[in-house]
Amino acid sequence: MEKSLTPPAINLEATSDPKTKVYLALLSVQIFFGIHYFAAKEVLKEIPAPTWASLRVTLGAIVMLLLVLPRAKKNFPRSIKDFGLIFVYSIFGVAINQICFTEGLARTIPTHSAIINTVIPITTLLFAILFKKETFSLGKALSILVSLSGVLYLLGIDKFDLSSNYIFGDLLTLTNALSFSLFLVISKEIVMRYDPFVITAILLAFGSTIITGYGASSLTVFEPTKISGYVWAWGIFIVIFPTVLAYFFNYWALKRVESSFVAFFIYIQPPIAATLSIIFRGEQLTLRMIISAILIFIGSLLSVRARRLG
Repeated sequence: MEKSLTPPAINLEATSDPKTKVYLALLSVQIFFGIHYFAAKEVLKEIPAPTWASLRVTLGAIVMLLLVLPRAKKNFPRSIKDFGLIFVYSIFGVAINQICFTEGLARTIPTHSAIINTVIPITTLLFAILFKKETFSLGKALSILVSLSGVLYLLGIDKFDLSSNYIFGDLLTLTNALSFSLFLVISKEIVMRYDPFVITAILLAFGSTIITGYGASSLTVFEPTKISGYVWAWGIFIVIFPTVLAYFFNYWALKRVESSFVAFFIYIQPPIAATLSIIFRGEQLTLRMIISAILIFIGSLLSVRARRLG
Protein backbone atom coordinates (compact mmCIF):
# COMPACT_ATOMS: atom_id res chain seq x y z
CA MET A 1 0.00 0.00 0.00
CA GLU A 2 2.76 2.47 0.85
CA LYS A 3 4.34 2.16 -2.54
CA SER A 4 1.15 3.27 -4.32
CA LEU A 5 0.01 5.93 -1.85
CA THR A 6 3.17 7.72 -0.71
CA PRO A 7 3.73 9.93 -3.80
CA PRO A 8 0.09 10.63 -4.81
CA ALA A 9 0.67 13.94 -6.53
CA ILE A 10 3.35 12.47 -8.81
CA ASN A 11 1.28 9.41 -9.64
CA LEU A 12 -1.82 11.44 -10.44
CA GLU A 13 -0.06 13.86 -12.73
CA ALA A 14 1.82 11.07 -14.48
CA THR A 15 -1.43 9.34 -15.47
CA SER A 16 -2.48 10.39 -18.95
CA ASP A 17 -6.23 9.64 -18.65
CA PRO A 18 -8.02 12.44 -16.73
CA LYS A 19 -10.75 10.06 -15.56
CA THR A 20 -8.15 7.64 -14.23
CA LYS A 21 -6.57 10.46 -12.21
CA VAL A 22 -9.91 11.29 -10.62
CA TYR A 23 -10.65 7.63 -9.88
CA LEU A 24 -7.23 7.15 -8.29
CA ALA A 25 -7.65 10.26 -6.16
CA LEU A 26 -11.13 9.33 -4.94
CA LEU A 27 -10.20 5.69 -4.38
CA SER A 28 -7.21 6.79 -2.28
CA VAL A 29 -9.44 9.07 -0.20
CA GLN A 30 -11.84 6.26 0.62
CA ILE A 31 -9.04 3.83 1.52
CA PHE A 32 -7.60 6.46 3.87
CA PHE A 33 -11.01 7.10 5.44
CA GLY A 34 -11.83 3.39 5.64
CA ILE A 35 -8.72 2.78 7.73
CA HIS A 36 -9.37 6.00 9.63
CA TYR A 37 -12.41 4.64 11.51
CA PHE A 38 -10.28 1.95 13.10
CA ALA A 39 -7.26 4.23 13.57
CA ALA A 40 -9.27 7.01 15.23
CA LYS A 41 -10.95 4.57 17.58
CA GLU A 42 -7.49 3.42 18.69
CA VAL A 43 -6.34 7.02 19.21
CA LEU A 44 -9.46 7.85 21.23
CA LYS A 45 -8.56 5.13 23.75
CA GLU A 46 -5.88 7.45 25.12
CA ILE A 47 -6.65 10.94 23.80
CA PRO A 48 -10.01 12.63 24.60
CA ALA A 49 -12.18 13.49 21.59
CA PRO A 50 -11.94 17.33 21.92
CA THR A 51 -8.15 17.13 22.28
CA TRP A 52 -7.72 14.81 19.32
CA ALA A 53 -10.03 16.79 17.02
CA SER A 54 -7.99 19.93 17.81
CA LEU A 55 -4.63 18.22 17.33
CA ARG A 56 -5.62 16.51 14.11
CA VAL A 57 -6.85 19.59 12.29
CA THR A 58 -4.21 21.95 13.68
CA LEU A 59 -1.32 19.65 12.76
CA GLY A 60 -2.91 19.03 9.36
CA ALA A 61 -3.19 22.78 8.79
CA ILE A 62 0.47 23.31 9.72
CA VAL A 63 1.63 20.61 7.31
CA MET A 64 -0.53 21.99 4.51
CA LEU A 65 0.59 25.60 5.04
CA LEU A 66 4.25 24.57 4.98
CA LEU A 67 3.67 22.79 1.68
CA VAL A 68 1.72 25.71 0.24
CA LEU A 69 4.09 28.55 1.19
CA PRO A 70 6.30 28.21 -1.93
CA ARG A 71 3.27 28.86 -4.15
CA ALA A 72 1.45 31.25 -1.79
CA LYS A 73 1.95 34.56 -3.64
CA LYS A 74 0.67 33.26 -6.93
CA ASN A 75 -2.27 31.17 -5.82
CA PHE A 76 -3.73 32.65 -2.64
CA PRO A 77 -7.21 34.24 -2.96
CA ARG A 78 -7.03 37.95 -3.65
CA SER A 79 -10.33 39.21 -2.22
CA ILE A 80 -11.62 39.54 1.34
CA LYS A 81 -14.93 38.14 0.12
CA ASP A 82 -13.30 34.88 -0.99
CA PHE A 83 -11.47 34.54 2.32
CA GLY A 84 -14.78 35.09 4.07
CA LEU A 85 -16.44 32.40 1.97
CA ILE A 86 -13.63 29.93 2.67
CA PHE A 87 -14.02 30.65 6.39
CA VAL A 88 -17.74 29.85 6.17
CA TYR A 89 -17.00 26.66 4.22
CA SER A 90 -14.46 25.64 6.87
CA ILE A 91 -17.22 25.72 9.50
CA PHE A 92 -19.12 22.99 7.66
CA GLY A 93 -16.30 21.12 5.91
CA VAL A 94 -13.81 21.11 8.79
CA ALA A 95 -15.11 22.34 12.17
CA ILE A 96 -18.60 20.81 12.47
CA ASN A 97 -17.54 17.88 10.34
CA GLN A 98 -14.50 16.96 12.45
CA ILE A 99 -16.00 17.73 15.86
CA CYS A 100 -19.12 15.66 15.20
CA PHE A 101 -17.15 12.86 13.57
CA THR A 102 -14.69 12.54 16.47
CA GLU A 103 -17.27 12.96 19.23
CA GLY A 104 -19.59 10.58 17.39
CA LEU A 105 -16.97 7.89 16.88
CA ALA A 106 -16.03 8.11 20.56
CA ARG A 107 -19.64 7.12 21.37
CA THR A 108 -20.36 4.54 18.71
CA ILE A 109 -18.56 1.76 16.82
CA PRO A 110 -16.54 2.15 13.59
CA THR A 111 -18.95 0.09 11.46
CA HIS A 112 -21.94 2.22 12.52
CA SER A 113 -19.97 5.37 11.75
CA ALA A 114 -18.87 4.11 8.33
CA ILE A 115 -22.38 3.00 7.34
CA ILE A 116 -23.97 6.29 8.41
CA ASN A 117 -21.41 8.26 6.41
CA THR A 118 -22.43 6.38 3.25
CA VAL A 119 -25.52 8.59 3.27
CA ILE A 120 -23.29 11.48 2.09
CA PRO A 121 -23.98 10.93 -1.66
CA ILE A 122 -27.72 11.17 -0.99
CA THR A 123 -27.55 14.12 1.39
CA THR A 124 -25.23 15.81 -1.11
CA LEU A 125 -27.93 15.29 -3.75
CA LEU A 126 -30.54 16.66 -1.34
CA PHE A 127 -28.56 19.85 -0.72
CA ALA A 128 -27.80 20.17 -4.45
CA ILE A 129 -31.54 20.12 -5.15
CA LEU A 130 -32.29 22.57 -2.33
CA PHE A 131 -29.64 24.99 -3.65
CA LYS A 132 -30.89 24.46 -7.22
CA LYS A 133 -27.61 22.96 -8.37
CA GLU A 134 -29.61 19.93 -9.57
CA THR A 135 -33.21 19.61 -10.73
CA PHE A 136 -35.85 17.88 -8.63
CA SER A 137 -37.51 14.67 -9.83
CA LEU A 138 -39.63 11.92 -8.29
CA GLY A 139 -36.81 9.44 -8.95
CA LYS A 140 -34.33 11.55 -6.97
CA ALA A 141 -36.87 12.02 -4.18
CA LEU A 142 -37.36 8.25 -3.99
CA SER A 143 -33.60 7.67 -3.83
CA ILE A 144 -33.31 10.11 -0.93
CA LEU A 145 -36.19 8.46 0.98
CA VAL A 146 -34.79 4.94 0.50
CA SER A 147 -31.29 5.89 1.66
CA LEU A 148 -32.49 7.90 4.65
CA SER A 149 -34.72 4.97 5.65
CA GLY A 150 -31.53 2.90 5.84
CA VAL A 151 -29.96 5.41 8.24
CA LEU A 152 -33.13 5.58 10.35
CA TYR A 153 -33.23 1.79 10.52
CA LEU A 154 -29.61 1.69 11.72
CA LEU A 155 -30.52 4.29 14.34
CA GLY A 156 -33.27 1.93 15.51
CA ILE A 157 -36.24 4.12 14.58
CA ASP A 158 -38.50 1.05 14.79
CA LYS A 159 -37.72 0.80 18.51
CA PHE A 160 -36.22 4.21 19.23
CA ASP A 161 -34.56 4.36 22.63
CA LEU A 162 -32.56 7.35 23.85
CA SER A 163 -30.79 5.10 26.32
CA SER A 164 -29.25 3.03 23.51
CA ASN A 165 -25.47 2.74 23.81
CA TYR A 166 -24.81 4.18 20.37
CA ILE A 167 -27.72 6.56 19.64
CA PHE A 168 -25.96 9.84 20.49
CA GLY A 169 -22.78 8.78 18.74
CA ASP A 170 -24.78 7.79 15.67
CA LEU A 171 -26.70 11.09 15.64
CA LEU A 172 -23.45 13.05 15.91
CA THR A 173 -22.06 11.01 13.02
CA LEU A 174 -25.17 11.80 10.97
CA THR A 175 -24.65 15.51 11.72
CA ASN A 176 -21.07 15.12 10.48
CA ALA A 177 -22.35 13.59 7.23
CA LEU A 178 -24.92 16.35 6.70
CA SER A 179 -22.34 19.05 7.35
CA PHE A 180 -19.85 17.56 4.89
CA SER A 181 -22.55 17.15 2.23
CA LEU A 182 -23.49 20.80 2.53
CA PHE A 183 -19.80 21.69 2.30
CA LEU A 184 -19.36 19.71 -0.94
CA VAL A 185 -22.23 21.57 -2.58
CA ILE A 186 -21.61 25.16 -1.45
CA SER A 187 -17.83 25.12 -1.93
CA LYS A 188 -17.88 23.89 -5.54
CA GLU A 189 -17.76 27.34 -7.16
CA ILE A 190 -14.71 28.64 -5.29
CA VAL A 191 -12.81 25.38 -5.89
CA MET A 192 -13.10 25.99 -9.62
CA ARG A 193 -11.23 29.30 -9.31
CA TYR A 194 -8.25 28.38 -7.13
CA ASP A 195 -5.52 25.80 -6.62
CA PRO A 196 -7.09 22.96 -4.57
CA PHE A 197 -3.89 22.60 -2.55
CA VAL A 198 -4.03 26.24 -1.45
CA ILE A 199 -7.77 26.09 -0.71
CA THR A 200 -7.27 22.96 1.39
CA ALA A 201 -4.54 24.65 3.44
CA ILE A 202 -6.66 27.72 4.11
CA LEU A 203 -9.70 25.60 4.96
CA LEU A 204 -7.76 23.58 7.52
CA ALA A 205 -6.19 26.72 8.98
CA PHE A 206 -9.56 28.41 9.47
CA GLY A 207 -11.09 25.18 10.75
CA SER A 208 -8.26 24.66 13.23
CA THR A 209 -8.95 28.04 14.90
CA ILE A 210 -12.58 27.04 15.50
CA ILE A 211 -11.78 23.53 16.69
CA THR A 212 -8.98 24.74 18.96
CA GLY A 213 -11.49 26.99 20.69
CA TYR A 214 -13.80 24.02 21.15
CA GLY A 215 -11.02 21.82 22.57
CA ALA A 216 -9.19 24.52 24.56
CA SER A 217 -10.13 23.26 28.04
CA SER A 218 -9.04 19.70 27.28
CA LEU A 219 -5.82 20.87 25.62
CA THR A 220 -4.72 22.74 28.76
CA VAL A 221 -4.65 19.48 30.78
CA PHE A 222 -3.34 17.26 27.98
CA GLU A 223 -0.05 15.44 28.74
CA PRO A 224 1.54 14.18 25.49
CA THR A 225 4.25 12.20 27.31
CA LYS A 226 1.61 9.87 28.75
CA ILE A 227 0.43 8.80 25.30
CA SER A 228 1.85 5.53 23.95
CA GLY A 229 4.00 5.34 20.81
CA TYR A 230 1.37 3.05 19.26
CA VAL A 231 -1.28 5.78 19.53
CA TRP A 232 1.07 8.50 18.28
CA ALA A 233 1.89 6.33 15.24
CA TRP A 234 -1.80 6.09 14.37
CA GLY A 235 -2.12 9.81 15.04
CA ILE A 236 0.62 10.63 12.53
CA PHE A 237 -1.08 8.37 9.97
CA ILE A 238 -4.39 10.20 10.49
CA VAL A 239 -2.83 13.65 10.11
CA ILE A 240 -0.98 12.76 6.88
CA PHE A 241 -3.42 10.48 5.08
CA PRO A 242 -7.10 10.91 6.11
CA THR A 243 -6.52 14.62 6.77
CA VAL A 244 -3.94 16.35 4.55
CA LEU A 245 -4.03 14.04 1.53
CA ALA A 246 -7.74 13.22 1.78
CA TYR A 247 -8.83 16.86 1.92
CA PHE A 248 -6.50 17.73 -0.95
CA PHE A 249 -7.59 14.78 -3.14
CA ASN A 250 -11.27 15.54 -2.48
CA TYR A 251 -10.82 19.15 -3.55
CA TRP A 252 -8.62 18.18 -6.50
CA ALA A 253 -11.37 15.82 -7.71
CA LEU A 254 -14.17 18.28 -6.90
CA LYS A 255 -12.58 20.72 -9.33
CA ARG A 256 -12.97 18.16 -12.13
CA VAL A 257 -16.24 16.31 -11.47
CA GLU A 258 -19.64 16.87 -9.86
CA SER A 259 -19.88 16.90 -6.05
CA SER A 260 -22.35 14.00 -6.11
CA PHE A 261 -19.80 11.88 -8.02
CA VAL A 262 -17.10 12.68 -5.45
CA ALA A 263 -19.44 11.63 -2.64
CA PHE A 264 -20.44 8.35 -4.33
CA PHE A 265 -17.02 6.77 -3.73
CA ILE A 266 -17.77 6.66 -0.01
CA TYR A 267 -19.24 3.16 -0.39
CA ILE A 268 -15.70 1.80 -0.31
CA GLN A 269 -15.36 2.84 3.34
CA PRO A 270 -17.71 0.45 5.22
CA PRO A 271 -16.15 -2.83 4.02
CA ILE A 272 -12.69 -1.59 5.05
CA ALA A 273 -13.89 -0.25 8.41
CA ALA A 274 -15.98 -3.35 9.17
CA THR A 275 -13.18 -5.77 8.23
CA LEU A 276 -10.63 -4.04 10.47
CA SER A 277 -13.10 -3.77 13.36
CA ILE A 278 -14.14 -7.42 13.12
CA ILE A 279 -10.56 -8.68 12.94
CA PHE A 280 -8.89 -6.40 15.48
CA ARG A 281 -11.72 -5.20 17.71
CA GLY A 282 -13.94 -8.27 17.78
CA GLU A 283 -16.89 -6.22 16.54
CA GLN A 284 -19.98 -8.16 15.46
CA LEU A 285 -21.60 -7.47 12.08
CA THR A 286 -25.36 -7.50 12.74
CA LEU A 287 -28.30 -8.02 10.38
CA ARG A 288 -29.45 -4.46 11.12
CA MET A 289 -26.10 -3.10 9.89
CA ILE A 290 -26.30 -5.15 6.69
CA ILE A 291 -29.91 -4.17 5.91
CA SER A 292 -29.27 -0.48 6.54
CA ALA A 293 -26.15 -0.51 4.34
CA ILE A 294 -28.12 -2.21 1.53
CA LEU A 295 -30.95 0.35 1.75
CA ILE A 296 -28.52 3.27 1.59
CA PHE A 297 -26.72 1.71 -1.37
CA ILE A 298 -29.98 1.02 -3.24
CA GLY A 299 -30.97 4.64 -2.67
CA SER A 300 -27.74 5.81 -4.26
CA LEU A 301 -28.20 3.51 -7.25
CA LEU A 302 -31.69 4.96 -7.69
CA SER A 303 -30.19 8.46 -7.62
CA VAL A 304 -27.74 7.53 -10.39
CA ARG A 305 -30.59 6.12 -12.49
CA ALA A 306 -32.71 9.23 -11.85
CA ARG A 307 -29.88 11.48 -13.06
CA ARG A 308 -29.47 9.48 -16.26
CA LEU A 309 -33.17 9.79 -16.98
CA GLY A 310 -32.94 13.52 -16.35
